[in-house]
Amino acid sequence: MTAHVPARRMIERRQGGRILLDGLETIMLGANDYLGLSTDERVLAATNEALRLYGSGTGIYPVFATTPLHEALADNLASFLGVEAAALFSSGGSANAGVLTTLVGAGDVIISDRLNHASIIDGCRLSRAEVETYENRNVAGLRQALEATRRAKRRLIVTDGIFSMEGGAAPLAGIRSLAQEFDALLLIDEAHATGVVGPDGTGTAPLCGLSNRGPDMLLTGSLSKALGGAGGGFVAGPRPLIERLKAQSRSWIFTMGLTTANAATALTALKICRDDPGPRERLWRNVAHLREALRFHALACHDSDSAITAVKIGGEERARAIAARLVRAGVFAPAVAFPIVAQGQARLRLQVSAAHETAELDEAAAALATAFAETG
Repeated sequence: MTAHVPARRMIERRQGGRILLDGLETIMLGANDYLGLSTDERVLAATNEALRLYGSGTGIYPVFATTPLHEALADNLASFLGVEAAALFSSGGSANAGVLTTLVGAGDVIISDRLNHASIIDGCRLSRAEVETYENRNVAGLRQALEATRRAKRRLIVTDGIFSMEGGAAPLAGIRSLAQEFDALLLIDEAHATGVVGPDGTGTAPLCGLSNRGPDMLLTGSLSKALGGAGGGFVAGPRPLIERLKAQSRSWIFTMGLTTANAATALTALKICRDDPGPRERLWRNVAHLREALRFHALACHDSDSAITAVKIGGEERARAIAARLVRAGVFAPAVAFPIVAQGQARLRLQVSAAHETAELDEAAAALATAFAETG
């Protein structure tokens, strides 16, 4: 079967919750900018100051040198998440690869949720460890995999905190309990959680009533979502494991570090996230408002513990047709279809921002209802 390659659109301008898309004013419901901080004046001022001081980047590998901005970002991330230390990577994907290719290898076993992010799957393949999978968020299946791999030198359990195609949270209470019972390292990808879910936006484990802190638990994440849209990622957790990554991880040692502009963007966004609850409160009000509007129009959504709202469609062609009609109506709501999700489970993946106005969300929901009716 030939893979469907969607037409790429051209974003010419952004303002609030809207973009100029191929020349048309459009409500943007497909961006990761959950807290609306990528256009916040405080963030832009800090980014511009970093550009003035350092230019577009230092042009040096992080193993050789750093800047006060990078050090402050790593320290503030660790403090915000309540862990001992953090290391900055060039992306969330490289952070996942850095952990999976450094902390396990031949003779070890990685036990991975079947619906984990592609960067986790790729990191597993590169690790040289044996890989076992379990059904999405199935704690009983995870226990079976752990029972079956008792002879491994070391086991690492890896899961998305928030699953990006529907927004549901991993059942971390059960997963962490099993990790402790079977003496396994636990890795949680917090790309869609940091700054958004849990108390004060501290992530999926706190959402589940747990601490982020543990001797055999690591968090990875992305700076490109809630934290101002900055390019980059991180690994956070116990200091000995973070220091081992800095000493051995090829994706940390042999890759250029974050630009100073990205470090300044993420640092300022993180401080706003920590000190100003306003953006997160607006985000969750907007999420609730859109979901209520979708219910009013009888549009069904997947259960979600995050700001991701996935509207159920089913057929791949219908999903693409609805997304195309929405673009013409001034709403960008990308269709997600096979092979990204299972065949027959296509959906529209909506991402609300604190930058949206409620009138924009009402307009988008009405356009969705019209597009559903016209393609039914």
